[in-house]
Amino acid sequence: MKRAFTLIELLVVIAIIAILAAILFPVFAQAKLAAKKTAALNSVKEIGLGMNLYVGDWDDTTPIVFSINGQGSVDVYQTMQPYIKNMDLFFSSEWTQKNGASVGGGSASCDNTKTPDGYFVPTGDNAKRCISFGYNWGFGVWAGGALVGPEQAWSNGRVTSGISMTAVDEPTKLAAFGDEYNGRRYTISAIGSDLEYYTGPKKNTSLRYGGSFNFSFVDGHAKAMRVNGYTFNPAAAIPGEGYVMMPADKSIWHNFWCSSESGTVKPSNLPGMSGLPDMPCGQFIDVTMSGGLGIPVVPWTN
Repeated sequence: MKRAFTLIELLVVIAIIAILAAILFPVFAQAKLAAKKTAALNSVKEIGLGMNLYVGDWDDTTPIVFSINGQGSVDVYQTMQPYIKNMDLFFSSEWTQKNGASVGGGSASCDNTKTPDGYFVPTGDNAKRCISFGYNWGFGVWAGGALVGPEQAWSNGRVTSGISMTAVDEPTKLAAFGDEYNGRRYTISAIGSDLEYYTGPKKNTSLRYGGSFNFSFVDGHAKAMRVNGYTFNPAAAIPGEGYVMMPADKSIWHNFWCSSESGTVKPSNLPGMSGLPDMPCGQFIDVTMSGGLGIPVVPWTN
């Protein structure tokens, strides 16, 4: 006589399978996220190496970013294309925002086709897709301090000029490119850019990869680093424009954002800071993050 499973035995087997699934599914999800993070780290490293190739051909000067009146902007992913020849490196599966998508009180500005004639323009899905990795313009967007100088007017528009690599005090500590939630200017600048289109909770672990961003550095190496979020301007029209991203390790802030701590930056280039004088890069970071500008900087929770 054949013996079948009893109902109790079947229920026990089902319960065991359910328990195993509950244990393994998060592990699989973490493994998948780790694989994506590794791919992103490889991409940001390749972009950083591409910058070093560019510098070798341009008298030791880092890439510039500029706009031409009435024609649009030329960004670093365009000036570096001859050295990278791969637009896909600038995108991550963890950042799928596209131009025109609703973000807070506004819409994402990631139209990569607004470019003067003669410069590389992404095609297909990439034409309106927000780029995942930004260039280090410095602590405050347009103020300079890192791999470009302060933004200034020129005869045909606006330009943020490159700097000489010999001016970098700590090549192993100055970031070159990294993860961001930015729009068309695509920079990791702490104020006004890196978290511009971040729409999640004000919680460090809710950031991409649980708050561990990928960065490449001027000397060519790349690594993941813990980052923390801060609220700088809670009244920003697009909330992310009022957020600040900083390395979790405060001791590296100056070297991370400044090619030279004593190098001059122009905080007056930033919206709402028009009355501020020029000051050393390191001082600008310290004054801002300590609330010395009269604006409280509130750290996020973990």
